[in-house]
Amino acid sequence: MTATGPSRALQLPVQTREMAAAFSPDRSRLLTIDDRTIQLWETETANCLHTLTGHNGPVSALAWTADQQWVASGGYDDRSVRLWDVGSGDCLRVLGGNRSYVRSLYFSQSQEQILSGSGDGMVSLWELSSGKLLQRFEGHTDGVYHAVFDATQTRILSGGRDRTIRLWEVSTGQCLKVMTGSGFHIQCLAWHADQRRFLSCADDIRLWDSDTGNCVRAFHGHGGTIRTVAWSHDHRHVLSASHDRSVRIWDAETARCIQVLQGHEDCVVNAVWTLDRRFIISCDSSGGLRWWAMNGT
Repeated sequence: MTATGPSRALQLPVQTREMAAAFSPDRSRLLTIDDRTIQLWETETANCLHTLTGHNGPVSALAWTADQQWVASGGYDDRSVRLWDVGSGDCLRVLGGNRSYVRSLYFSQSQEQILSGSGDGMVSLWELSSGKLLQRFEGHTDGVYHAVFDATQTRILSGGRDRTIRLWEVSTGQCLKVMTGSGFHIQCLAWHADQRRFLSCADDIRLWDSDTGNCVRAFHGHGGTIRTVAWSHDHRHVLSASHDRSVRIWDAETARCIQVLQGHEDCVVNAVWTLDRRFIISCDSSGGLRWWAMNGT
């Protein structure tokens, strides 16, 4: 699997250089953060569909529901989670009660619950219909940067500034395992389809076995913080986006870097495969979008 390009480039008219970006599940739309506002873009045209306002300070987290009807945002100063209707741009609900800034958001597959990770090291589970706090998962000693359900919604992975990854049982709130060894803050976590292995990224990428808690292999090559990591559709390859302004494709079994994709002028904050497997789309912190045509998918 290799890519050519970039075959196409677009520039979003955003002002901030600390942008976060979240592609919709079908890749047709993109959420970005511009200080205390959120922009919803059409990916193909860079047309702004909505500007979402309501946070009383910078926005620090974004998430999509699987059906793409709702998005969520987390506040840095106001510490709130806001749920938005994608079609209308209306704010549907505000969840309060976080004791520090919100850095991570993740919807359950049922779309009945949402996880938040915050700057005080807490992972919180909320019921969306009522706004009720269902469970807190306590153990991290610093900010949680990513928290994700497994496919069964019975376990949660979380990681962040304390450089640890924790595996939690949803029903009890119990921490099942603590995994250490990363040299930097954990930025992103991605389960394998087997629900046993998973990827983490920080200053390198690591493949872990959740049953044993052991690191299976490490992927080295990026020269900066790695913001996102993702599996290919067949789990044979790994995709990563980094502050070193590159996107990389890796062989999942050997940890060998197959290709370095260069062309961004700023830190790359997200990269995804399109669902038809024809392209990789990446976004950088100054709003630059790049399309990379795939070969040998």
